[in-house]
Amino acid sequence: MVHIKVKRGLNIPIEGQPQGDLLSPLHKPQSIALNLTPFEQVRFKLLVKIGDSVAIGQPLAYDKSCPRRMFVSPAGGVISEFRRGEKRRLLNIVIDVDDDEQKFEHSSLDIAVATVDEVVEHLLVGGLFAHIRQRPFNILADPDTLPRSIFVKAMDTAPLSTPSQLTLLGNEEDFQYGLSTLNKLAPENVHLVYSHEATSDCLVDAKDVVHHTVSGPHPASNPSVHIHHIDPIESPQDVVWTVNVNDVIAIGAMMLRGVYAIDRVISVAGPGIDPEKRGFFKGRAGFPIGELVAGRNKGGLLRLISGCVLTGERVDLEDFLHFAHTIFTVLPETGKRDLFHFLRPAPKHFSSSRTALPGKKRKFTFTTRQHGEHRYFVDGTIYDKVMPMRIPVMPLIRAIEARDDDLSEQLGLLEVAAEDFSLPAFICPCKTEMPSIVKGALVRMAQEMV
Repeated sequence: MVHIKVKRGLNIPIEGQPQGDLLSPLHKPQSIALNLTPFEQVRFKLLVKIGDSVAIGQPLAYDKSCPRRMFVSPAGGVISEFRRGEKRRLLNIVIDVDDDEQKFEHSSLDIAVATVDEVVEHLLVGGLFAHIRQRPFNILADPDTLPRSIFVKAMDTAPLSTPSQLTLLGNEEDFQYGLSTLNKLAPENVHLVYSHEATSDCLVDAKDVVHHTVSGPHPASNPSVHIHHIDPIESPQDVVWTVNVNDVIAIGAMMLRGVYAIDRVISVAGPGIDPEKRGFFKGRAGFPIGELVAGRNKGGLLRLISGCVLTGERVDLEDFLHFAHTIFTVLPETGKRDLFHFLRPAPKHFSSSRTALPGKKRKFTFTTRQHGEHRYFVDGTIYDKVMPMRIPVMPLIRAIEARDDDLSEQLGLLEVAAEDFSLPAFICPCKTEMPSIVKGALVRMAQEMV
């Protein structure tokens, strides 16, 4: 067992945190979508057409580069729309939900007697390989290459995130069976990582895993931090898989009962949400944004975000919650800049370096204002204050922009994902979009390795 004590990082004191630990159910929406936005590099082959009736867990599309990898329906109903983006890239498969939803029949699988190949095929057909990510490069896991280790993220330090104990409530049996399934694929190398303050029995007493605890500020919950301290990646051949609590529950439900788990605990929060309407809600994967925000917003111009404020995606009312997101954040939107704001104390504004002389207020109403524009790097040392890994942030970004792959690899590119640079980008005085730079480099290098 390893205890990781994160000292370098930052908990963003954003106003709008959901209060309490009670779950309020969300009503069944009229439509739900299988959101495919995160799978930018996947070429899909559709298995359904407009007007087809589908059941929960039924395959709707597969990956052309890996035809066994299915993407399955999060609802039972009728296919009503295919939404596409640039170059006709498939973004959403919209389903009009039936009052009486049917479930697609998958068989269960006894882990005790099943072979590794049987487990892999069962996960592929059941749509679970769409939930498993692979390092390095943070790509979809290759079912033909078993990992040397699997990391289960059972905590979240991101702003306004959902506590893992709420997600696990009522899903303890599925969670344990999911862990046992993963142990079949990486015997004695499934690393369960949770907060040092966790008290949930299904975490601290979990079987078939190696236990690890973490303390400290964000990004203490990022898988890259866990891998860096427990099982470092040194070459492209060091294959490691990562999953979160929802993924493990879904794996366990599929193997134990042959059903595709669609329930999610969704955090609806942020300074743009009415304080009395913030909270944790029991909803569905692919929930419509319009129904999440209806009656909860404060009014005015708002930025709707699927995900947390650091790594989420901007969405509109007609969009849907993204594939793996369990946070819905709303911020006031403004482009206004105060005159000579950089010369005045600003007790209502947050500053990680205390440049703005913030007051003692513990929470701040963040907006979309950037307080500046893009400029050249001026100080590379500030990023190290929020990077808990031995990764030199500014030299790595410069090496990536120079297309120096050998130097980028030496500086730690194989160990990271785009989300690891969200905090450096947040405090960056140069407004450099580091996550998109890192993501582009990882995609390019992964394609070159094929």
